[in-house]
Amino acid sequence: MTTQTKPTPTKTSSLAVGPMLFVWTVTGLVAAAVFLWTGDGRPVPSPVGIPDPGVGTTWALPVFRTMSDLAAILTIGLLLLGAFLVPARDGVLAGARLTWTRAARWSAAVWAICIVFQAIFTLSNVLAEPLPEAADPSVLWSFLTQIDLGRALVVQAALAGLVAVIASYTRTTVGALECGLLALVALVPPVLTGHAGTSSDHTIAVSALMVHVLALSLWCGGLAALVLLGASDRRSYPVAVPRFSSLAVWCAVAVALSGGLSAWIRLTAPVELLTTSYGRIIVVKVLLIITLSIFGVWYRRRIIPTLAQESTRFTFLRVAAFDVGIMAATVGVGVALSRTPPPNSGAVDPGSLSPARAILGFDLPPAPDVQNLLWGQARIDGFWLTVVLLMAALYLTGLRVMRKSGDAWPVGRTVSWFVGVAMLTVITQSGFATYTHVMFSMHMYSHMIEAMVIPIFLVLGAPITLALRTLPRRPDERGPREVLTSILSSKYVQFVSYPLVATAIFVGSFYILYFTPLFPWLISSHWGHIAIGVHFLLSGYLFFWVLIGVDPSPHKPPYVVSMAIMLIVMPIHSFFNVALMMSTTVLAQEFYTSLQRPYATDLLADQHLGASAGWAMGEIPMVIMMAVMFFQWMRSDEREARRLDRAQDRAAATGVGHDELAEYNARLAKLAERDRASRS
Repeated sequence: MTTQTKPTPTKTSSLAVGPMLFVWTVTGLVAAAVFLWTGDGRPVPSPVGIPDPGVGTTWALPVFRTMSDLAAILTIGLLLLGAFLVPARDGVLAGARLTWTRAARWSAAVWAICIVFQAIFTLSNVLAEPLPEAADPSVLWSFLTQIDLGRALVVQAALAGLVAVIASYTRTTVGALECGLLALVALVPPVLTGHAGTSSDHTIAVSALMVHVLALSLWCGGLAALVLLGASDRRSYPVAVPRFSSLAVWCAVAVALSGGLSAWIRLTAPVELLTTSYGRIIVVKVLLIITLSIFGVWYRRRIIPTLAQESTRFTFLRVAAFDVGIMAATVGVGVALSRTPPPNSGAVDPGSLSPARAILGFDLPPAPDVQNLLWGQARIDGFWLTVVLLMAALYLTGLRVMRKSGDAWPVGRTVSWFVGVAMLTVITQSGFATYTHVMFSMHMYSHMIEAMVIPIFLVLGAPITLALRTLPRRPDERGPREVLTSILSSKYVQFVSYPLVATAIFVGSFYILYFTPLFPWLISSHWGHIAIGVHFLLSGYLFFWVLIGVDPSPHKPPYVVSMAIMLIVMPIHSFFNVALMMSTTVLAQEFYTSLQRPYATDLLADQHLGASAGWAMGEIPMVIMMAVMFFQWMRSDEREARRLDRAQDRAAATGVGHDELAEYNARLAKLAERDRASRS
């Protein structure tokens, strides 16, 4: 008799997590040290008699900055793993995906600790005193509470600590998504006060750097998280890797565009890429990003189609681990770049700056004319450029999916969407956008178009319907489509989409913004200016979505009610403009006076001009809305008539249901017969 032995399960090859993390960290630190030492950012002792923070501070600062960046990237990647990359049944994290998502609490804690040390050494560097002398509690408190850079580090450390706490209790994909968004927000504060924020053209530099940092963090963090997951469980790779690849394409494009824009701002000529230390470091960083992109193309063509095989998954794990090492080196090079003075650093004597450049980040434009309003004074706004590019690219992606599936999509919706995108591009990237910063009248033109014209075209483009028809359905997990549907059905959306609530937000925001101290506070900064534009665009979109939106809405009012609301809203908005025209108080007078513009010197007259323009242009959305409502009402009646005709035809042919026409004729005959009987 032969005895059968149970086959011994084969143990799959794996990689050790601890050594990988150690190697990645050392790679980033070595890259930062090498390019600091070989470039102009190398710490050099100050001459005798000049204050010097000491070698310890000058080397410790980039070390903790590199470790902080690496920890932040890993935190975002681990949270991205649980929120999007790895399938989770019913949106509940379990097994290895839960383990690694919850591990974000440790990387976030390291992130927060590194920021604390970074703040201490930053103070030593700013005061040009060694750490023992600089670490005076009162001085440190003043730095952290009164100086912009210190406050930014405090906010970032607090947000990183909050991410660590929330990640400890995260068990769902939605929780991981919310925590990941908080981690992305934590990346922003130092960007606003760092190298880009102090440059002479900081409005463009900050926007470009923000996009660069966010995109690079998602790209590097997502791949690092997949490698760590694969060290214990690679069964989800056939789904997770393609999802990451799609995200990585978008991130790579954003990194390339934002990095190119940042280099263009700081370099005066292409030759400086080879003749300056700053330029040579940029070249190295570009080469590293190109290498990462080549790996990405290889993943999409060779690895993803065969991920069902365990050997392929392990190949991806090994190559991706090496790829993450290159990403860590890229982070280190970026830290060295941030501490290397650029040729066009904009580090000029503050006393030589014009008032407008000191406040706005650019010199005062000449008096407005047609050429200057269109292209003569055009300036790139990195934030809005990213927004319009995403709006166009995502809509085109949806159209491509529709075409591949053979479904039809109305041409009118596509045209409407891209008309809105084109108008938003012109209003934020042309010379007109430049003048909105310096003249109240131009600001009011922009406000009217952003709030009352562009949203109409965007709403008629039906982006939500396009997303719901093209995003993949995932019945057993919460993917992007499921998240979108849950948002649409949430109590918050149901509340704000009530016609009266949407109307109150739309109309009330005019009065709250312009008749309170909120407007002077917001208009005095570039990001406050952006916040105003975002609010008007979103509030306008909400209002018109509720009234004429093609997309599904929780509370769709009848057309008669929608028209009545428009007839009420327009006079209220007109009254707002009339109140501005009759006002004798200049809004944000201190801000506009400080610009010292040589034209439109009568601030009150310019304010009245903007208000009168808003009053006159208020009829344009009224006409558009009424035309759209009338057309939609006619289409609705036609669809209802066709539906009734089909019901009648079915009833006449099958005898099932109600033949409403026959019943109506019979009722008329009965009434006529009763009338004849009463007469006789």
